[in-house]
Amino acid sequence: MHAEPPPYSGSETTPTVSPAGSRLGAAVSRRHFLKVGLTGVVLIAIGAQAKLVSDLTGGTANAAPALYDLAITDALVEMVDLTVVYHRVFADASGAHLPGPVLHAFEGDEVQLRITNVLGEPHAFAVHGTLIGTGPIAPGATATLTFTAPSAGTYIYLDPSDAPVNRLLGLHGTMVVLPRAGSSPYTDPPGSLGHLFEDLGASEHFPGEPWRPERTRIWHVHTIDPRWHAKAAAGRAINPLALVADFRPTYFTLNGQSGFFASHNPVNTPVGRVGQPHLIRIVNTGMAAHSLHIHGNHVYLCAVNGIPGSNVRFIDSWRVGPLERADWLLPFLRPPDIPGPEDIALRDAIPAELAYRDSYGLEQCPLQFPMHCHMEPSQTARGGNYPGGLVTHWAITGDIDRDFSDAGFDCESTEQLLSPQIHVGHAGG
Repeated sequence: MHAEPPPYSGSETTPTVSPAGSRLGAAVSRRHFLKVGLTGVVLIAIGAQAKLVSDLTGGTANAAPALYDLAITDALVEMVDLTVVYHRVFADASGAHLPGPVLHAFEGDEVQLRITNVLGEPHAFAVHGTLIGTGPIAPGATATLTFTAPSAGTYIYLDPSDAPVNRLLGLHGTMVVLPRAGSSPYTDPPGSLGHLFEDLGASEHFPGEPWRPERTRIWHVHTIDPRWHAKAAAGRAINPLALVADFRPTYFTLNGQSGFFASHNPVNTPVGRVGQPHLIRIVNTGMAAHSLHIHGNHVYLCAVNGIPGSNVRFIDSWRVGPLERADWLLPFLRPPDIPGPEDIALRDAIPAELAYRDSYGLEQCPLQFPMHCHMEPSQTARGGNYPGGLVTHWAITGDIDRDFSDAGFDCESTEQLLSPQIHVGHAGG
């Protein structure tokens, strides 16, 4: 780990993600799912992120109240080692999702939800840490919930019934609330946090561009112990105290994926030029604490558990425990370990690296850096498959003024580089 600088102070037939049981339809084969997924499920997942972007940046602050139709249902989810695990999940018109669809609003918006419980026992919806919730929803019933969006920040929604059982079985998601004005993700950010966002793209230390809401990634981390999921699939009651006393994390996921699949999903990966900062919203709905860490840049810790910090820390990892949240600003600074004087353009300082091809034709351009968790067991699946767990990466595609491809390096486009191919069966929507 690097020394911490001072705080910033200034200026396959395997059923995949398929409806579980005859109630929702038969599982599809892996081959068929891949065919459908390449034009459907993956686009739904990416489209959900794109919808978040357009809704929050398209001048809709005074639009009609947000309305979401959700269903509480179940699904079979294929893990990174092709094991199929039963889940309870939130679904919308595009299908089942793990985690649930991202809900979004501006602070003060009226948000309306219709939540239908398709399952055979009562369930509920709540925004963790707030008074927003439905109470129990009977089997087959629909609850309508209207609430005012809380203060700008990152929130977890879940089914609080028999806590933590239903949350751990898959009934969880993220809600993002943005302020109606300003250059940061927060309303009236305090102290040095406000200065940080004001300085992005407007100071010598942060040349480039200000933060933009579309430059946001959600890293929703979770843990799965398939023994308890098998009990739920068999219709057996689960004692919450027994689950907590004997929970053995087996799979570690990032937005419902693990390993290669999590690392090659563009929804997960921040990508941009130097000087194009990204906000990373981290939520943990699992049973293990995580200490996420990226290479290439340190990050600024902007908010913890929904509370913006006035004394911004510059860190390389941060512990996020169960049901905790943290917002990071990834500044997209020139990596400090790149050789050569800083007054030499990045594309000129490292031409050999940017033009490199290995024997398979794999290129180094753009510059890619890993993200992993310092809690080492989380990097594996089933206790030994590495890196089959909580990993992804981020990429620098150019200098402040232009992309590396514009400077003569044969970089693939971001879409080609990060396009999901075989991992669609693992996405869960």
